[in-house]
Amino acid sequence: MRIWACVPLFSFLVTAAPAFAGEQVLYGPPPAWVKPVEASRIDRSAKTPLVLYDIQQRIADGTITSFVDTAVKLDSPMALTGAGTSNAQWLPDKGDLTVYKVEILRGDQTIDVLAGGDRYTVLRREADLESRVLNGTLTATLAVPGLQLGDILRIAYTVSLKDPTLNGETEGSIPLIAKPLEAGLAHQKVSWPQDTTVHWKAGPGAIKVTEGQANGDRFIAVDLPLPKPKDPPEMAPSRFTRPPMLQVGTFEDWQQVSRTFAPLYDTAGGGAALDAQVAAIVKKTADPVERAALATRFVQDHVSYLANGMSSGNYTPQAPADTLKARYGDCKAKTLLLLAMLEKMGIEAEPALVNSQFGDAVPDMLPIPGAFDHVIVKARIAERDYWLDGTSAGTRLSNIADTPTFGYVLPLRSKGAGLERIEQRIPEQPGAEITIVLDETAGIDLPPLLTLTGRISGPQGTLLHSIAEQASEEQKRELIQTFATTLYENLLFTRTAIAYDDETATATLTASGIISPAWQNNSGTIQQKLDFFPSARTYFEFDRSRPEWRDIPVVLGETKYNVILAEVLLPEGEDGYLLRGRPNLDETVALNHVQRSLSLSGNHVRGREVATSLANELPPAEIPAARAAAGRIANSVAILQAPTNAARAWQYGRPELAKRLVAHEKAYAEAIARYTSETNAWSSRAHFREGTTNFKGALADWDKVVELEPNAENFTHRAQAKAALGDFEGAAKDLREAHEMAASAETAIALAQILGKIGGTAEAVSLLDTFDDLGENHQSFVAAKADTLALAGRKDEGLALIDTLVAENPADGNVLNISCWYRARFDVGAATMLETCDRAVETTDNPFAAIDSRALAKLKAGRLEEARKDAQTGLSLNSRSYHTALVLAFVERELGEESGRKQLQYFARTFPGLVRDYETYGLKI
Repeated sequence: MRIWACVPLFSFLVTAAPAFAGEQVLYGPPPAWVKPVEASRIDRSAKTPLVLYDIQQRIADGTITSFVDTAVKLDSPMALTGAGTSNAQWLPDKGDLTVYKVEILRGDQTIDVLAGGDRYTVLRREADLESRVLNGTLTATLAVPGLQLGDILRIAYTVSLKDPTLNGETEGSIPLIAKPLEAGLAHQKVSWPQDTTVHWKAGPGAIKVTEGQANGDRFIAVDLPLPKPKDPPEMAPSRFTRPPMLQVGTFEDWQQVSRTFAPLYDTAGGGAALDAQVAAIVKKTADPVERAALATRFVQDHVSYLANGMSSGNYTPQAPADTLKARYGDCKAKTLLLLAMLEKMGIEAEPALVNSQFGDAVPDMLPIPGAFDHVIVKARIAERDYWLDGTSAGTRLSNIADTPTFGYVLPLRSKGAGLERIEQRIPEQPGAEITIVLDETAGIDLPPLLTLTGRISGPQGTLLHSIAEQASEEQKRELIQTFATTLYENLLFTRTAIAYDDETATATLTASGIISPAWQNNSGTIQQKLDFFPSARTYFEFDRSRPEWRDIPVVLGETKYNVILAEVLLPEGEDGYLLRGRPNLDETVALNHVQRSLSLSGNHVRGREVATSLANELPPAEIPAARAAAGRIANSVAILQAPTNAARAWQYGRPELAKRLVAHEKAYAEAIARYTSETNAWSSRAHFREGTTNFKGALADWDKVVELEPNAENFTHRAQAKAALGDFEGAAKDLREAHEMAASAETAIALAQILGKIGGTAEAVSLLDTFDDLGENHQSFVAAKADTLALAGRKDEGLALIDTLVAENPADGNVLNISCWYRARFDVGAATMLETCDRAVETTDNPFAAIDSRALAKLKAGRLEEARKDAQTGLSLNSRSYHTALVLAFVERELGEESGRKQLQYFARTFPGLVRDYETYGLKI
């Protein structure tokens, strides 16, 4: 969880943005030390919108005064609208503001807006109240009259800033603009009396700063804009990527900053409310660590965040009694309250300043308060440091020892302190525990039923709870789905839920659904990669090849401890599943340690992976070794291998296998109820039903899909379901609709093939001739045309087309297989059929398809044992092929085997469209 960065802590330091001060806006000339840019130097014909950007600052007597002079060209309607009202925000207790000029430069004219009597109007409202910031900031506005497109609006003012909490010291943090932002005249200058010691630092990188002396002053100056920063490499530390900044100040070192701020965190005067809260905690437990956790939890949960910057509150924390009474406070108030509670419990603790955005860059910064934007508590119990953040959330005894990734801190002590680095340590409890259960008991061809449970604790868990508390039911659903799809992209959700345990600060997200089948055919071996663990996606491809990158380390992310638990439930009655590859792993890559264990017992796979990491940096020299280690981890995925007797989807028309589908039907029904008006759930169930031989059920689903979304793709799918049921006429009607909606080579071929089966030969041939572009689809067009002619009794004409295709591509295994398949089906070209089939098997890149075709050819040729061997070989390569199983059944029947007869009866009941096709090939059941 991202903590409330305590921006108001130092948000009103001197910057190049307007920061007006004083209860009333004053008007008058700038101080004598200012050298305004002469109007004659402003290029009124400049193409850049920022024509002038002149910042001059003066440090003297504990005060920093800034002169800001900008001129902006209104070269677009958007710029004109934006500049129509000038807004100014300021703190009324920090100094004086004087507006010097508001001018409109139009051609050779200079229009003095202030001379016309126009003035800024003060609005009595908090500028940042919407961001939970109460800081005394008021807003003044000026509707600049008479602005026109092409005008240049010039505004100049001075603002002084003196903060009593700095004990006479001064500081400033000035952003430096850089290209590609263009500016006409742009300059930054800071000056101070020679007898004043002012320190400065510009960075990151080498920034050209001019030093000089004039009129008894010292000064530094920077010409702007700076050159465009070079693109940083991926995962570079923030000290290389932070915006360019000029820091100035009179503090000598970090110790002085620490000493200056330490008195602000005096814990005296807590009051009765604080005493009562401490007493309740002390009564509950004697363990000082648990007491610290309970105190932190109280500050996080019972004091809302609201930055209070009133009465020098930008640096000064609100008193604990006031915080408890108001029940709100910023990081300073929460820190002081927590310190007061810990002190009363006898727990050693001190405040510590941090930079929530650029923590690793603090040592490169100037020792000034502006190097920090947040404050936390450093507690020490039993020789161990604990870093407690009142603006965070979800702190419990189980995670109180977790270390934040702020990099460096500055403890605030009366004797002063230097910077300290937060030493990272692995959390004692997992921040995330994900449980994955894949129910594959229905079979390897079916989509697994997934149950995903995520237990997220600590700040992230509390954040999820906070979001869910304010979310609608639909938004909660989307939140959980977003979580789940980070692990499984194509998940069809059936159920989602979120719960929260306040005692453990743990949010539990649960998602159930259906995912795509994970089993794949690897040269006849059916395997599933068990790649659900994060280690399967380990990579370390961070480039440091450019010369300017070679010394930049790689940021290794956050300190974490995550656990993934996984189960795979396999079908009962299918013994012989094997666990291959590397089930166990214990590797480290760039301070990321991965331990994995997997086991297979019976038909149940169990696995656990633990990933821990430390927030740190990896030197560039160690990147090659880390990359190699990451590659080893990613390639160590374990593999599950299915037995040869595993049921395939085409067999699920049998009652004993159909029983396995009950859970899937229920899951799909839940998904459809969840997404009633969307086609995805309906089409997913349709595909599932087609795959498991329930073509009637699939057709009903496609009817609904077409009703909801009548496009070419869905008409084509419905046509396939109708064809599988033997309704070629209905399929032709749908394919005609699809072709008329989105004519293509694919729709033309599909429509022609079905027309050929119902006697529409002339139309089919005309369609194929029209769409055959003799390009990449030419072979498919020729094959479809030959089939159409054969079905019309013109098989010799079809063979002539095939032979021409072979002559044009004599070494193309796919073309040879087309020829083999055509000859076998239509009993033509028998003299060279087997020779053609053999050549197809020898030359094709897809031996299964060619062997399948040759099995039919040998069946037709009466070479039954050879046909059996080819069919069995084909099924060993692809046991999902019901076409091959049908050919084998014909072979076995011809050999007089009862198994063949029974198998053919099954096909007759289950695949009417396929049986109708084979009848046209002379193979009747």
